[in-house]
Amino acid sequence: MSEYRETPFERALATGDAAFHDLADFAPVMIWRSGTDALCDWFNKPWLDFTGRSMAEEVGEGWTEGVHRDDYDRCLATYLGAFHAREPFSMEYRLRRADGEYIWLLDNGAPYYRDGHFAGYWGSCVDVSAHRDAQQAQRILINELNHRVKNTLAVVQAIAAQSFRDDRGLAESRQTFEQRLLALAGAHDLLIARSWEEVSLRAIVEATIAPHDPGGDRILADGPALMLRPETAVSVAMALHELATNAGKYGALSVARGTVRIDWSYRETSGGMLRIEWKEAGGPAVHLPSQRGFGTRFIERVLADQARGMAQVRFEPDGVRCVFEAPARAGFRLSGRLGEPSLRMEGG
Repeated sequence: MSEYRETPFERALATGDAAFHDLADFAPVMIWRSGTDALCDWFNKPWLDFTGRSMAEEVGEGWTEGVHRDDYDRCLATYLGAFHAREPFSMEYRLRRADGEYIWLLDNGAPYYRDGHFAGYWGSCVDVSAHRDAQQAQRILINELNHRVKNTLAVVQAIAAQSFRDDRGLAESRQTFEQRLLALAGAHDLLIARSWEEVSLRAIVEATIAPHDPGGDRILADGPALMLRPETAVSVAMALHELATNAGKYGALSVARGTVRIDWSYRETSGGMLRIEWKEAGGPAVHLPSQRGFGTRFIERVLADQARGMAQVRFEPDGVRCVFEAPARAGFRLSGRLGEPSLRMEGG
């Protein structure tokens, strides 16, 4: 006559220590047990509540039906490998929750013994989805930071290459370089305050022109409430700084009666387009330069390339005009006071 062996379900029913059950069912973790045959024969209430299945459905190999198919082979290989070696294990895998969503769990198991003899494994699981999401967000943040740092270094490199020219004294070159770095830093300060998300175009304009118009009556800015992506925001800030610096040295801001208008608008195209126009008036007579200066090249090439747009500086007789455009798409969001809509601008 063959020897009778209990099934995992019968073993689960035989686990009758009421005090232990109460403790395990109120534990803030999912607990499981397996016998010497590697088959699971008991699960606590948090496990059953999580899976939405009964003890009869989970015991034996039933619990594996909830393991994500992409994790199934690795999960069983880790468990069975540790089981045969009688070693503890720790692994992460996705298990189907009662609502059908797969949740990442950290499963720790270890062998236990009775009277010196191997009796099976005890294990516990905790939800680590939030931790994994945080790690993923951190990886994305680091990659994004690397990208932004490379872009910023490229801008700084271009600034340095053009600021320290052979035809300019060291003191003047240093002053020019520092001023451009301060303008770049000012744009970054606004972005940092917004956690490197979109930033108000008006805030960028006001912060950039403030040092060049202490009285606030020489540079007039107007346009709808728009939001810019970081790359476009930095480009606009640097372009405005170059234009304001040039105006203060040679253009409208170099004389008492000169003024500047900055107007911006958004137009719907196949991809959407942001347009900013700088126009000087009341300054000295404008003469077409014999060669393009750093500021002009910087605006038209480096910054326009970074914003994936275009910029054009025109030396018109009545004052310098610059038109800066960048691709954008619009969507409405809440900005400023509660319930006040503004148009969100996203590059590309």
